[in-house]
Amino acid sequence: MKKAIVLAYCILSLVLLVSGGLYFKEQMVEAKETKQQAAAKQKEKEAQSKDLKSRVTLEEEFAVLKKHKTEAKQLNKEFKGIIPEKVSIPAVHVEASIEQVGLLDSGEMAAPSTENGVAWFEPGAKPGVKGNAVLAGHVDSKTGPAVFYNLKNLKKDDEITVRDAQGTTLTFVVKRIKSYPRDKAPLNEIFGYSNKRNLNLITCTGTFDRAEGTHQERLVVYTELKADQAKELEREATAPQPPTHVKMSGNLLTWYAVREGNIIGYRIYKKNPGGTFVHIGSVSEFERKSFADSDASQARYYVTAVNESGKESAPSSIAK
Repeated sequence: MKKAIVLAYCILSLVLLVSGGLYFKEQMVEAKETKQQAAAKQKEKEAQSKDLKSRVTLEEEFAVLKKHKTEAKQLNKEFKGIIPEKVSIPAVHVEASIEQVGLLDSGEMAAPSTENGVAWFEPGAKPGVKGNAVLAGHVDSKTGPAVFYNLKNLKKDDEITVRDAQGTTLTFVVKRIKSYPRDKAPLNEIFGYSNKRNLNLITCTGTFDRAEGTHQERLVVYTELKADQAKELEREATAPQPPTHVKMSGNLLTWYAVREGNIIGYRIYKKNPGGTFVHIGSVSEFERKSFADSDASQARYYVTAVNESGKESAPSSIAK
């Protein structure tokens, strides 16, 4: 009897030991699975945090952004001014090309290189931004009148337009005209900062001083961006329309281009079973509207459009 009790006790101890070992093993497996799930979630979170929108600039994401010169710029709060190439002043029959100039060694603004050309002071403000953009032109030459010869005949409310290479056109309205002694012109008022979007035109005027080789006075035409365009520049930039006809054929995702101005490229998002949509690539406006994915099995995709202001469209329809 005593032996039977001892044997039963040993068997019970063995059962408890085995059961405890199995329970411990189950706990270890469960902990390992939990750790793997946490690692997978962290990996997914990190993948989402690496979205190109937050870690690279538009120029880096869309390599050909700097070549995006096909559309006139939209006038909104994202507008950064234009690099002027043409100026038109109908009231005094001026149509001229614009060149970029800087400062001479003397500290003065360089003059246009030709009698009929106009110079833009490139180190200063761009036309359209808050500040004083400055254009200069000759009044005459040894052979006769030059491009700004009739600038003195402008009147208040006359209009001046400047245009860039993309066709963005800004219209400025004459506010006042003032002449100054050559060495008394208010440089800060002409070239300095302003909370308005100004364009100032300068040329020579008055008697020609042969000893100095220049005229005794400077004529300044002060203009301000037309009210309706200035109002447009206070608007928020809007997002573009999403791409259409998004479909998957084998491993190739394709879509139609967005037919509106200032689109610089497209972003591709992918969702694997049980996951969330993750940004997996970008395609420039000038590239084919397609994206190949070698691991497309059971995945879902959508595409968005991005404009020059950095605004992104809503997702397209889902392709799978």
